[in-house]
Amino acid sequence: MKPILTLSLVCAMALPVSGQVIAAFSGTKVPEAVTVPNISAEPLSRGPGLTVSGGPTFNSGNWTSDKSIDTRDYIEWSVTADPGYTVDITELQINFDRDPDGFSHFFTGNGPARIRIRTSLDDFKSDIYAHDKVSNSGQSPTIETALKSAPGASIIFRLYGFAANIGMLGPLGTLDIEGGLGTVLGLENTGIRLSGKITYDGLQFNNGTWTPYAPSAKTGDKNIIIGNGVYTEANAVQVKNVKVNPGAGILIQKTGSLTVNGNLFTANKVTLESGSDAFASLIVSGEVAGTVTYKRQMKTKTLLSGSGNELLISAPVTGETFESFRKANPNIVSNTANSQFQFGPFNKTKAAFDKYSKKDKPILKAATGYRAAATDNGSFIFNGNVNTGEVHKTMSHSGPALAAWNLLGNPYPSYLKLSDFLLANSEQLAPESVGIYSFNGDATRGWQVYNQAYLTLYPQAKLPPGQGFMVAAKKDGDTITFEPGMRTIGKTSEFLVDKPIIKNNVGYLKLDMTSGIRNYSTEVYFNDHSTKGLDPGYDASIYGGKAPDFSIASQLVEDHTDLDMAVQSLAYTDLDEGVIIPLVVKATKDQALTIQMKGSRLPEEVDVYLEDKQQGTFTLLNLSDYQLDPNANLSNSGRFYLHIVNTTLTYGSHGLNELLIATSNASHILQIKQVLKPDTNITLYDLQGRALIQRQLNEQIKNNTLDLSKLSKGIYILKLRSGAMEKIKKIFVY
Repeated sequence: MKPILTLSLVCAMALPVSGQVIAAFSGTKVPEAVTVPNISAEPLSRGPGLTVSGGPTFNSGNWTSDKSIDTRDYIEWSVTADPGYTVDITELQINFDRDPDGFSHFFTGNGPARIRIRTSLDDFKSDIYAHDKVSNSGQSPTIETALKSAPGASIIFRLYGFAANIGMLGPLGTLDIEGGLGTVLGLENTGIRLSGKITYDGLQFNNGTWTPYAPSAKTGDKNIIIGNGVYTEANAVQVKNVKVNPGAGILIQKTGSLTVNGNLFTANKVTLESGSDAFASLIVSGEVAGTVTYKRQMKTKTLLSGSGNELLISAPVTGETFESFRKANPNIVSNTANSQFQFGPFNKTKAAFDKYSKKDKPILKAATGYRAAATDNGSFIFNGNVNTGEVHKTMSHSGPALAAWNLLGNPYPSYLKLSDFLLANSEQLAPESVGIYSFNGDATRGWQVYNQAYLTLYPQAKLPPGQGFMVAAKKDGDTITFEPGMRTIGKTSEFLVDKPIIKNNVGYLKLDMTSGIRNYSTEVYFNDHSTKGLDPGYDASIYGGKAPDFSIASQLVEDHTDLDMAVQSLAYTDLDEGVIIPLVVKATKDQALTIQMKGSRLPEEVDVYLEDKQQGTFTLLNLSDYQLDPNANLSNSGRFYLHIVNTTLTYGSHGLNELLIATSNASHILQIKQVLKPDTNITLYDLQGRALIQRQLNEQIKNNTLDLSKLSKGIYILKLRSGAMEKIKKIFVY
């Protein structure tokens, strides 16, 4: 490898002025080069037509005797500006000599009598120096130039020689680059020196001040350099190349982001912050030289045992060992001996989360998820390399339990588009569990599922940096892929970012079951992509497939095969036609339960009823909560059903559409008209689900009536049943 030296100046930001020496090249057998900061150089080398001759100087032989240039016969050297810099060369001085001297040239011939110096700026077409009478004594011409590189580009010089004399023994004459310029920039035996200036072509930060102006979201084509001090950013910024000088730094606050369209030189002093509500982002398209620090916000947990305030996380920057990470983060939850830590991956052979010990020294890898907890609500500090390319994570379908489940994580120090991730990886996931699963503090309260159904409501959803999550691999699933194009910026801590942009044909409801401080929930979506059966990507089973001891879940309306669903997705038209959804409620006896509709996005005319078949009650969840104090454990399906009712249409009639149900508020009479089938029963409920009136109707008459005069003013639910057919309507009594 050719020696290349860079001269370190005392003041790194003192850029050279016009006429200052910026590079020197030795005229020695083993060539060297030295430069001032912010540029580099390649020492002297030979073109393919030349040979190496002896002696202590840079001697080259086998020059062409033709009277025109042979493009293979040249001596080459170059300078290259660092990213964001330009090189202006105003002067070149070179010390060369044509050999041999005296009588011996009759035998060996002479080196080239003519030389031309050209540059790569015009593809070596024009001369910046020409000499047609090269003598056999040393010469050191000074050549004035006006050469300027593009930002971050090179200027390559070539000295072409021709018109060499052939002696009796052949073309053995040489042209030598010698060291007659003395010591330049600390380099002895300098044969070529370049003078000029180096200019930063971009935005400069020094001690809190930007020149000529600060970067912004619109400066994606501008280079920046942090000369002195720490540049702090709280907003979204785009730039081309970034260089941090030694001793300087960059701090991206939790609401900020830095998108680098080129390369990043960190000087190991770039830091990103996060909070409970926002995470900083760093996206680099090119290469990253140096490490980056990411401060990942955590929650407070004081004891290693028990649950609560645990998070699934990943390393936003990677490559450090757990030992190094542990020493930098004394707030990792540990046992009293400080020998075991609440930090570790999901162990497939045990179907459980690992806890690293003091002896463990694994490397924190990209895309690996970890369960972790902190003793305070501060941050975990990660220091490592920035992943800028594709990251592949192999999944496993194995283990004594939870065989499909693998703990992964966002490998980038930026947000990740959920839609892009699912599009690229859904085929690798189990059909009944396509999506990503995560929990916020306590898995016993249920896992939040982010899948295609979620995207119908929140199409811009993103995974924050440092987010861990579970996925279920199908039996022949292989590799999960994270692609650079999935990266994006954001401002919020959870998957929902900003206000959703959604179509009209999207509905949603969330059922929440609570008992004291315990709670669990299940979700139902309505969209144009789903059916009553299993819709991979839109329906999602509960983590592990079966509901835990305290939980609420649904089962598929059709072909459910006893699979407990965390997310069920149905057709949007089911909001018009009505649908009955089987529920699974699990709880222990003497445990007071409350089931409520915690959140919804439904048309005004849609009512949601919770039916308790054992109690014979209907509860309108739009207005009231369902409450129960069971005297036996709840564990099976078949007792609870969710009825989705459109009050402007008949619902669930299955052959009862011909019936006309009407009320006469003047006389408080309910009328049921048309021909009835035998064993047609009517039940009237209040909004708490209590049956107030029950009666079998007379199929012999076409107009059955029901006296409502004893009822208070309000809303009631009417259920009409004939065999397996039923019809539900909401009525108003004034």
